[in-house]
Amino acid sequence: MPLAHLILTQQYRTGVFEAALRASGSTCEAVDRVMSGDHWNAFCAVRPPRHQTGPRGVVTCPNDPDGSHGFCLLNNLAVAAAYARSMYRNDGIKRVAIIDFDVHHGNGTEEIVKYLIPNVESSTIRTPFAEGTLRAPKYKPWLDENDVKDVFFASTHGYGPRSAQAMQGSGWFYPASGPSQISDAVRRPGLVDEQMSVSDFLLTQTWSRLGDDARSNCCKIINIGLGLPKPHDIPGMQRMELRDSYRKTILPHLHAFNPDLIFISAGFDAHKRDSMNFGYVGMLEDDYEWVTEQLVKVANTCCNGRIVSVLEGGYKVHGGIVSPFARSVASHLRALVEGGKSRETFSAADLEWESQFERSHIEDRERRRRLKMNRQRALEQEQRRHRQAEAQKQYGTGLLPTGSHLNTRISAPLTLHASSRTPVQASDHNDVEALLKEPLHDSASLISVKGELSNTASDTTDNIHSTVVGSASERKRKRSHVDYKELFEKMKKEESLADEVTKTS
Repeated sequence: MPLAHLILTQQYRTGVFEAALRASGSTCEAVDRVMSGDHWNAFCAVRPPRHQTGPRGVVTCPNDPDGSHGFCLLNNLAVAAAYARSMYRNDGIKRVAIIDFDVHHGNGTEEIVKYLIPNVESSTIRTPFAEGTLRAPKYKPWLDENDVKDVFFASTHGYGPRSAQAMQGSGWFYPASGPSQISDAVRRPGLVDEQMSVSDFLLTQTWSRLGDDARSNCCKIINIGLGLPKPHDIPGMQRMELRDSYRKTILPHLHAFNPDLIFISAGFDAHKRDSMNFGYVGMLEDDYEWVTEQLVKVANTCCNGRIVSVLEGGYKVHGGIVSPFARSVASHLRALVEGGKSRETFSAADLEWESQFERSHIEDRERRRRLKMNRQRALEQEQRRHRQAEAQKQYGTGLLPTGSHLNTRISAPLTLHASSRTPVQASDHNDVEALLKEPLHDSASLISVKGELSNTASDTTDNIHSTVVGSASERKRKRSHVDYKELFEKMKKEESLADEVTKTS
């Protein structure tokens, strides 16, 4: 990236650019450690991230014409891949593969891979006195003209609008690039050299007569753009879609490519609890471990287990060592460590069986969930019908069920006398006074228009109240009816008996 462009586009704290240089150096040192045989694989815990920095910094796309490079300064992984291909070309490193499972598209790394095909960028300059055309080459090889067929790039990421209401060109999930696509060079390897050698392809400037799409298809690139889950999707199918994209697309093509060294852009912001992904991908710790295990198996099959993994995104750090970010990194490292001890190799048949098993398990779980919901819904309807029938028996035709609730509205405000079960108009003040003056054992509580009951109601009236107001009254403690007049008379008799016994003794 040009330093002038870096200074003009973003402001950075002192020492950030030096940290980016050290991060790039650490990835090259990781390559040295792996190639020396000291370690089977390596993981570089470095920041800032890097996979969205292109060969000229900003990377544009149709959905984002202005473009940006996120938090990235230097594309460290591309630096390490070019370093390995150049420095260890005599040690068996010819083909290198880059796998990116960050939630954001690695558009910078993809653009660097596309620059392995020669191209010329033209722009027109107009002045009051003259008009001219400025041409700038867009060819940045790593080693030689064979770079285009010896570099493989694959990315799984979120692609689409940030919400269902977002319109085209507005509100896209960053960086708004990377629709699902498999280049022709991956589908049909050797597409370029079937017609002529790579050297002739470059020297005859055949590339100058290719369109942008044809030029991009000469590079070995796989993009899997995953969308937002739909409201009625089966739970768990989002993660299943991610795994199947590796099982059916990326891993078979990676195995066919037969790399000599695998690089991983390990981004952990696709975690379900990371707010940076806006609901895209939704991976868990098990998914990170599974993806790493599968890449290790391919590495064991093709390149003696050589893997260099570099930290990308991951921002849910609240909670320290138990945060989603820390747990995801731990799962990734655990798979790398176990992969260094295991020599298990890649098997397409195992992946196919695993895919069918997981899909059947998710569908079976969904069937059980729906069956449970149907049973619960049927039970609720039966209970509702039972309550409505009880209410109709107790109130007659005065209360009619409406939908899921009982209709407690009556044409005129009234109260019910518990002993007689006959309605009494509440507007008659004298009748209410007469009821209040009756003894407690002869009268019950009054049911007002709002459905409120007195605390001194009998057990029968309490049952009516629980039927009318529903589950809210079921939580109330029922009180037994106490006739204080009878209790007082009983106490007086007991006292008189005690006095007589005392006099007798």
